[in-house]
Amino acid sequence: MSRKVIVTGGAGVIGQAICRRLLESGFEPVAADLQDAVATLDTADPALADMTTVVMDVTDRGSVEQAVAAVVAPGETLRGVVNCAGILRDSFLGELDEAKLDLMFQVNIAGMARVTDVCAPLLAAGSAIVNVGSLTGHFGRFRGASVYGATKAGIAAYTRYTAEELAERGIRVNNVAPGVIRAPMSPSMARVSGGEEVSASYAMLKRIGEPHEVAEAVEFLLSDRASFITAQTLLVDGGVVAW
Repeated sequence: MSRKVIVTGGAGVIGQAICRRLLESGFEPVAADLQDAVATLDTADPALADMTTVVMDVTDRGSVEQAVAAVVAPGETLRGVVNCAGILRDSFLGELDEAKLDLMFQVNIAGMARVTDVCAPLLAAGSAIVNVGSLTGHFGRFRGASVYGATKAGIAAYTRYTAEELAERGIRVNNVAPGVIRAPMSPSMARVSGGEEVSASYAMLKRIGEPHEVAEAVEFLLSDRASFITAQTLLVDGGVVAW
C-alpha cells in the first residue's frame, strides 16, 4: 500500500510537526500549503529536508486538483489525508467582518470539503483521513471566537458524516481537536484566548500543548493501530473541555 499522505497546512507549526512525526513512522507526507508558506517551510530540520511539498490553496478547487495531480501519479493511491489548513479571525458581536467570516468558512469548512472530495477517490482500503478541528468547537469561553468555533464544530459533524460514507470502502475518518498549542500567537488568537497564561489556566494540566503532542494523535489515527476507530473526535486539550 502507498504510504503517501497529503497534509494541508503543512507549512504551519502544527502541520510541520505532523509531517515530522509521519516521516518518523514511515509515512511519506506531502506538505501542501500556500505559495508563500511553502517557500518559507523550515527545511533546516534534517527530518524535513527531503519532504515533498506542493502549493495548494484550499479555497480554490482548481488549485486543489492541480496540487493533488502533481503529487499523485496516475494509478497511484493515497494512504491518507490530514486536513490541517485552518485560520482564526476574531468575530466579536457587533464587530462582525464579512470578509473574515467568509474566509474562515472557505478555509476551515469548504476547504476541508474540497480536499476530501478530490482525494477520496484516490484513497485505498485501509487508509484514513484525519481532520484537525479545535477545542473551540466544544467550548464557549473564548469570547470573540464564535464563528471560528462554529467552523470547528462543523468539522466534527463533517467527520461523522464522511466516516459513514467511506466506511464501506474500509476508509476511516477521525477528528483531532487541539487546545491552545505553543506557536506564535496571531493577534486574533491573543484577543480571543487571553494569551498563553490565561489559556493554560483553563486546562487540568495547567499548561498549553506542544505541537508534537497533536502530531502524535494524528499519526496514531492514521496508523493501523487505530484500525477500529472511526467517526470520532479526539480532544488534545489538557483536559479543558472535561471541566
